[in-house]
Amino acid sequence: MQTASPLALAIALALVSSFAAAQTAPDSEGKTLATVVVTGSNIKRSDSEGPNPVQVIDRQQLERSGKQTVADVLRSISANTGNAYNETYNNGWAAGSAGIGLRGLSQKNTLVLLNGRRLANNGFPQGGLSDTFVNLNALPLVAVERIEVLKDGASAVYGSDAVAGVVNIITRQNFEGLEIGGSTGTSTEGGLDQNRFKLVGGVGDLEADRFNVLYSFEYFQRDRLNQDERDLTKSGIYSDKPGGTWNGWSAKGARFLTGTGASVPLLDANGNCPAGTVLTASAPIDGRAGDTCAFNLAPYTTLIPGTERYQAYVNGTFRISDRTEAFAEAIYSQIRGDSIFGSSPYFTLEGGRFALNPDTGLAEPVPAILPAANPYNPYGVDTPIEYTFFNLGRSDKISRSRFYRVLGGVRGRTDRWDWESAVFTSRSRERETVTAGFANRYALADALADGSYNLHDPAATPQSVLDAINLRTVRPAESELNGIDAKVSGQLFDLPAGSVGFAAGAEWRQEKLESRNPWQIDAGLQIRPAIAAVDGERKVSALYAEFNVPLASTLELQLAGRGDHYSDFGNAFSPKASLRWQPFDALLVRAAASRGFRAPSLSENADSTNISYGAVVDPYDPDLPNSTQRPTFFTVGNSDLDPERTHSYNVGIVLSPWADTSLSVDYYRIELDNLIGTNNTTAIVNRNDPSEVIRDEDGKLVAIRNRYQNLSELKTSGFDVEFRQRLRTEAAGDFTLSSVYTHVRDYRRPATIGGPLVDYAGSNLGPSLPRNKATTTLGWDVKDFSTSVTWFYTGGYDQRSVTGAAIPARVKAGNQFDLYFGYAGFEGWNLYAKVENVLDEEPPYDPAGFAGIRVPYDITQYDLRGRYVTVGFDYRF
Repeated sequence: MQTASPLALAIALALVSSFAAAQTAPDSEGKTLATVVVTGSNIKRSDSEGPNPVQVIDRQQLERSGKQTVADVLRSISANTGNAYNETYNNGWAAGSAGIGLRGLSQKNTLVLLNGRRLANNGFPQGGLSDTFVNLNALPLVAVERIEVLKDGASAVYGSDAVAGVVNIITRQNFEGLEIGGSTGTSTEGGLDQNRFKLVGGVGDLEADRFNVLYSFEYFQRDRLNQDERDLTKSGIYSDKPGGTWNGWSAKGARFLTGTGASVPLLDANGNCPAGTVLTASAPIDGRAGDTCAFNLAPYTTLIPGTERYQAYVNGTFRISDRTEAFAEAIYSQIRGDSIFGSSPYFTLEGGRFALNPDTGLAEPVPAILPAANPYNPYGVDTPIEYTFFNLGRSDKISRSRFYRVLGGVRGRTDRWDWESAVFTSRSRERETVTAGFANRYALADALADGSYNLHDPAATPQSVLDAINLRTVRPAESELNGIDAKVSGQLFDLPAGSVGFAAGAEWRQEKLESRNPWQIDAGLQIRPAIAAVDGERKVSALYAEFNVPLASTLELQLAGRGDHYSDFGNAFSPKASLRWQPFDALLVRAAASRGFRAPSLSENADSTNISYGAVVDPYDPDLPNSTQRPTFFTVGNSDLDPERTHSYNVGIVLSPWADTSLSVDYYRIELDNLIGTNNTTAIVNRNDPSEVIRDEDGKLVAIRNRYQNLSELKTSGFDVEFRQRLRTEAAGDFTLSSVYTHVRDYRRPATIGGPLVDYAGSNLGPSLPRNKATTTLGWDVKDFSTSVTWFYTGGYDQRSVTGAAIPARVKAGNQFDLYFGYAGFEGWNLYAKVENVLDEEPPYDPAGFAGIRVPYDITQYDLRGRYVTVGFDYRF
């Protein structure tokens, strides 16, 4: 057991003394201005504009946004510049989930809170295994009062993960009455029909009845959208676009790969391809000479998954005495998602030629060879083959998630002090079922050896053979978070310029993450296993303190410090200093500097293994040097990782020349050291170290071993601008204009370990990171009518991910306009209509977007839902 640092002891003493002061402070009936806690600090204040930049999205904005989920709302904010995924990334590890990544620093660097406290992460990490994150789809929008987005590092207050900022989702409180509502929507392009029902109720008045209980229920259902339901993607042929070919097609329907490098289609005696495939040239698809039996992937690839969600929330407050109350809350979410992530099981030479050896736990090759004795082999010798087994069934993926958090506590106040303590538990349990899409290696080998699988006429294959080959898999995962905390805030003593504000607290939590392979993988049955196994646990304890010191009547200094102890890697200390200067009412100047950290995720530093597939150029290929090969990529955890260390800086001004006008401009800079990641696969292959690069006896590349490690650094900076204006008139009603804009000045990191810093900003060199992003809303309220138009702008970026003479040098900017119209002329009723993407704009063309689900746009920035119309109602009894 490690001893606490002197600073941690000082914080503990301050905490104890503060609790003592809370018990002995004199009672007083004096009135003061209402105070609130703003995300980024535990000290209550009477003014909402503190030393940290916080964007607030209130309930009216949420209702008029046209967005149906918390994830959709947060994806639209300007600070979400890129490197974050929602459920459109359905071929990843965490299908059906959605996260938020501020400043382009990925989801693991943004802390998501519910009412100021942590939630269990999704059971399946994203981004290979590294990105642990809170699934925003598990949080019901109907229960949300507002969302506060802190755009500054906050490790000194909240600890790990608050590197790029904090999203604090705050639920409705002390509500009386009953509200119901419903909506239905569809795309004018067809598909994606959705239905939503909500109920919010509350009983008890906290002042009169000494209690209040709020409850809500939300049901949401949306149909699946596949690639063949959109004109842009249904053909799978993009040869009319710069750099495009038959990117949406697969050449692996049925073909032999001879030693000449050309492909030969597998045809029956009449010259026909197997059912479901089309005889065509290989060159437009994968550049090979010869012909193949190919097929269009569009009917087998989902653009936006279908989903069905049941979500409930309840919170209650009971006033024990005039100055003490007990509180509790519970949230429960059940989600089912469905998507298609492939045609059927397939047998291929290009990657995925592996299955696990159950005795050694290591992967071993499964040769994609058609035996010489097979009646469908015309060559009389063992021959390499690629073949897709359509009659085994489409690769349907069903994702089920159950999430909850239960919390209870007590809080109180004296004349000068507020105190609070709570205990909570939270779990996220996932089950991913693949109904078909994988093959039993042994049953398939037998069927190919004896010819019982009919390669010319798959429908003639006996059902018993199909049943033996086909695998239905279930991948389980569970994330768990348990914790207890206590905190106190108030006034320490008076200075000439005012009282010194103080807050301190202690936290303890336990984190667990367990993600298992389907048993068929561990038994060595599954060919091309997708492995994302994690088994990790740790305990975290922390002490923190904050001081708000008035240096002058217009100048205040805020100091914060937090010490964290992790059972797996050790200690971290995070300080922060902020200044707030308001020389007069119309001007506020703020600045902050902090040091923070991100603890290695349990998937990064615990017992974890990730197997994925991709392409890499191999300069040492024995047949064709510098040709593209498709090996299996192994990524494993590293228990010796250090946490990422960060320095954050923020300086800005807020101008409010009139009561209804506000303009803020903030500059941010974030510097990360000990960046956790994996080495560049191209660099690994070029180094050709046998411990990392695995080749067969002929020297062909078959696998690459990678390991999470502390890389060098990352630096990013930029500007946020937020403008709000309200114009009130008696005759024409009220007009509001709000705009939030983010400019990424730079985003520099090395492309290889030890290499020079490369600026990724304004390019798609990694994930697409547009330099400019903005959301602007113009609203008009007159009598019982309300309407607004919102413009979502995503800047263009340089095309640096793929190269070629025909490839465009730049991806164009994207614009989307949404409309809202509401009418509240009937007592208790609000009727509304929302139209998203009024102009039915398609995403800007990006040839790098072909990767993954093979669509010609970036799925982290755009989707293909098209113009979407929603009508609904709310009624309050």
